[in-house]
Amino acid sequence: RDLLLELAAAAAEGIARVQREEQTSAHATKIGAINETGIRLVGAADAAEVLRIGTSNAAMVLEADHALLRLQDEETGRYVIRSYFGAADGRAQERLFRLDKRVSVAVIKRRAPLCLRDASQDPDLRCEEAGVRSLLAAPLMLDERVIGTLCLYDKVATDRFATLRFGAADEELFRHFASYLERALATAQREARLRQFRNVDEQTGLPNAAYLLRRIDQEI
Repeated sequence: RDLLLELAAAAAEGIARVQREEQTSAHATKIGAINETGIRLVGAADAAEVLRIGTSNAAMVLEADHALLRLQDEETGRYVIRSYFGAADGRAQERLFRLDKRVSVAVIKRRAPLCLRDASQDPDLRCEEAGVRSLLAAPLMLDERVIGTLCLYDKVATDRFATLRFGAADEELFRHFASYLERALATAQREARLRQFRNVDEQTGLPNAAYLLRRIDQEI
């Protein structure tokens, strides 16, 4: 009997060791994928491409069922959805987007990422209305100002049809990804302003001489 217990303990330790090694390897792989995505993000001067890469790669690398990115509208000051990656549609999408609004308000107020391994821990968010069990959310900052939010909902295992929960390791990776996205958005905004100022006088807001000359050449 003692021998059987020793063999069982050794087998359990061996299985645990293999699982730890697999987790470490998977974590390293995800960090590498985030770094590669970060290079693509920072190198993308077009805002639409930044948004597309931001949601799709965040969902794929962190194995999220849904990814939503909001940016602040300069005219209204509201945070509006600019990119969504996921399969929700119809009523399910409406419920998800309403939840995302509540989550975004929460992280904007706290000005810090939020990780809910069990979404029911925060009843004020009413995650059950959208069928969400776990979430990651972060404010996107620029010059100490919140310019948007990135939220991921429900972790899905890639090797089986099941819904998992985000944990501490996912939160670490998510923060790393969000930092790249913040830099990419800052670059995209700067490039957009430069393009605008090539055609418009910064003080008056009217077309400048260079723009008028180009238009004359085009008309001729």
